Amino acid sequence: MRWFCALVLALALGALGCSETPGGGGDGGAGGVEPSVYASKDLWLCRPDIENDHCDTADLSTTEIQPDGTMVVLDEVAPRSDAEVDCFYVYPTVNFSLEPGNTEVLFPHPEAEIAIVSWQAAQYRAACRLFAPLYHQMSLISYLVGLGEWEDAEYFQRGHDDVVEAFEYYMRNHNEGRGFVLIGHSQGSHNLTKLLEDKFDHDEALREQLVSAVLVGPTNRVQVLEGELSGGSFSNIPLCANSRETGCVIAFDANAAGVETIHKNSVFYSPPSARACVNPASIEGGEGTLSAFVFPRSSWNLGPVFPEGVDTEWVRYPKIYTSHCAEPDEQHALLVDLSGDYTGEVPITPEGIQDIYAEGRELDRNLHGVETYIANSDLVRIVEQQIDAWLSN
Repeated sequence: MRWFCALVLALALGALGCSETPGGGGDGGAGGVEPSVYASKDLWLCRPDIENDHCDTADLSTTEIQPDGTMVVLDEVAPRSDAEVDCFYVYPTVNFSLEPGNTEVLFPHPEAEIAIVSWQAAQYRAACRLFAPLYHQMSLISYLVGLGEWEDAEYFQRGHDDVVEAFEYYMRNHNEGRGFVLIGHSQGSHNLTKLLEDKFDHDEALREQLVSAVLVGPTNRVQVLEGELSGGSFSNIPLCANSRETGCVIAFDANAAGVETIHKNSVFYSPPSARACVNPASIEGGEGTLSAFVFPRSSWNLGPVFPEGVDTEWVRYPKIYTSHCAEPDEQHALLVDLSGDYTGEVPITPEGIQDIYAEGRELDRNLHGVETYIANSDLVRIVEQQIDAWLSN
């Protein structure tokens, strides 16, 4: 009955809110609601009703490298137009300006934004309808302004206001009572975490529609009470404890196992709260084998991960890495290691990835830049199971 109640709620909101205007794909401003800039299709990287949907057109051609060296070209993941649940995705920092501030030009769509939705969001296109707004995100260096108080800075707030407006526009004009998954990485996770705190934590109706929130690389932004699944960042939204639980959060920061990082315990562990860590390889807890390391050719160079003979955009190494959540006094990060059961030739270890990623960037000695490539195969699987559970309730 959950879906029926949510539909009634959405229809009621729709009657009070605004509707799409013919041809404009937009907000009519009816019922006293001001027209939204997100009525413009130009401000969306992915939206089911736009012609140039970058999630639908992303090249997901993949070659799987099996342990014995056999190469198998997999069927490409096709968009699912009849999906019954939506995914609302907010991309990470792609503005690497050396000046504090915000991205100003959103159309024509910048190449960096197009690339990142292809690398991260498009993987979910068989599970849900995808919505990915552009926003005036703050530059990476803006995180250093005000030190740990970046969330109160005008740069972050400007981008966050965009995300909130885009989400509210989606709810008024496209949701129609559907369940939805929130998906973000890095700055995208920061925006969605604040959205959950401000809009969801004390709104039971919104939480009823929340299938789950996948907050990858929140850099300690999501916290729970030590040893608990809730408390800390959210009062009423727990961490996910199994793959069919809904209304919950999956969050983690990844590091290579056995490698000291620049991040010290005092930064990430402040009793009684601890950094959230949900292991996508074993969501119930303990160590698990990750489904696959999947990497795109058009991203940065990872050495020998693309062997001769691979012509696809993506390469996939199944069951090559394991992961587990470290104890809080070990930073409570998701620690990724080479699987002891992997029998194939190892193209690169998690430590090797971390070394390449951190070259010239000593403040980033972690797996932050590749977390989605390590975990997305499992995250998509979990989201599909959560969607099935939500629809069954």
